[in-house]
Order: sequence, then C-alpha cells, then structure tokens
Amino acid sequence: MIELSEVQRIGTIVKPHGVGGEMAVTVPASLNWTDDIDCLVCSMDGILVPFWLESIREKSSTTILVKFEGYDSVEATSRFMGVTVYMPLRFMAETDDEVPSWSTFLDWKIVDSAAGPLGSVHAVDDSTPNILFLVRDGERERIIPANPEWIVKIDRKNRTLLYNLPEGLAEL
Repeated sequence: MIELSEVQRIGTIVKPHGVGGEMAVTVPASLNWTDDIDCLVCSMDGILVPFWLESIREKSSTTILVKFEGYDSVEATSRFMGVTVYMPLRFMAETDDEVPSWSTFLDWKIVDSAAGPLGSVHAVDDSTPNILFLVRDGERERIIPANPEWIVKIDRKNRTLLYNLPEGLAEL
C-alpha cells in the first residue's frame, strides 16, 4: 500500500489531450522530475493507486501530458478527469536550492499561531514573484502568502506549516 509520505502531490488531471489516451495534468511551474520516471500515483476513491506511464512530457510550464499504459482512448481515460496526481518521491529531481519547492507543501495543513487551523494547501500559485497558497477549509478558501518570514515551524512528520501571520490576514 502506498503511503502519503512516499509521494508528493503534483496536480490534477483536467482533460483529455487528443483521442489516443493522453491526459493534461495541471502542475506547479517549479515541477521537476527525473528521466527514469515510470509511474504516477492517482487518488482513486481515497486509495493511492500507481499507474505505469507509457509517456510523460511537458506541454507548458504548468501543464504536463501523461499517458498511462493500457488506456488508449478518451473513453478509457474518462474516469481520471478531476483526479489528484502524485509523484513518488524517488522520481522528484534534486535541486540545488536550499529551500524546498513550494509545491512540496500541497495537501499540508496550515495553522496560524493566533487564529488556529486555517485548512490545507490545495494549490500553489507561483506565477508571480509573490508565491501564494490556496488554502481550503471545507467550503472556505483563503489565499495565504508563502512568505518564509511568517512560517514559524515546518512539521514534516505531521505535514503542517505553523504560521505567525500579520494580524487580520487569517480572517480575509
């Protein structure tokens, strides 16, 4: 059984690409993988399931195209639309950066020292110099800046970021 600690969320399958079974996956612009990647993991009915890759290629800085072995038509891939995609950590390329990619924190909990739990990181907007987390708590969505100066603690074991946000920012 695959555990969340063995994978990193990279995005969501959003639509078919062509008619041969290829699918478009939205990903953070900073996503980088190794050349030997042979599978991706999808969350199917709450279970992490590996799917072997026939191909994977970059379409744009925020979209990759994937084709799973045995899925050769739009009809065959229809069950994947909207599914969350994870990459096994062994295929994540090492970077020279001391700071991990902000996409590392997808699905992590955000807790403010004053306001308490704010929700989980659903998406990362790294299209501008000011990186933003889209944080969801049930139906409520917040935009929280991914500002290292406000992050007090990174709890990898519990996948939680403890923030010390400026007064009033958590209520927006």
